[in-house]
Amino acid sequence: MNLPVRLAPDTRARFTAAEFLRMGEAGAFEGMKVELVAGELERMNPPMSPHAASQASILIRLARVADETLVRGEVGIALTNDTVVACDAALLVAPVTEHRLLRPADLRLVVEVSETTQARDLSLKRLLYAAAGIPTYWVVDGARAVVHIHAEPIDGDYADIRTVRFGAPLPVPGTDAQVTLG
Repeated sequence: MNLPVRLAPDTRARFTAAEFLRMGEAGAFEGMKVELVAGELERMNPPMSPHAASQASILIRLARVADETLVRGEVGIALTNDTVVACDAALLVAPVTEHRLLRPADLRLVVEVSETTQARDLSLKRLLYAAAGIPTYWVVDGARAVVHIHAEPIDGDYADIRTVRFGAPLPVPGTDAQVTLG
């Protein structure tokens, strides 16, 4: 007779950033967009066409006002030993030439284009980026035609949070320049 199996209270597999990267290099996530948050894998929705157009527009605008070697799109960031996420656009402090994930100290600005992920971008990702000390975080909300600006990370959240309508100037961190989105 078979006996019922009793599982330990927490049977989820947890991974480190290094394990996550090895799995990706081995092809474990082929055809998927996956992030590692607090040791757990999270499958992301594939970007849709309007998302890609918004992302390209942001990258072009940033490259026009900042050194283009400092602008990155769709890049992975190792926030902690067990959290690796991807952002839609980033502005670096200095060029990164080696083949590796970005680290929080590499970043001046992280941008998320928020179509279907707004709740996650304004809560979980905001807190992850703030806790990692990323100086400025933009969430581009095309449905409402606004950009949510988060700056001054303090104690795991941003102290300066404001919303700017599309068409209004956005100061680009680390430059004297501004861009407009929308």
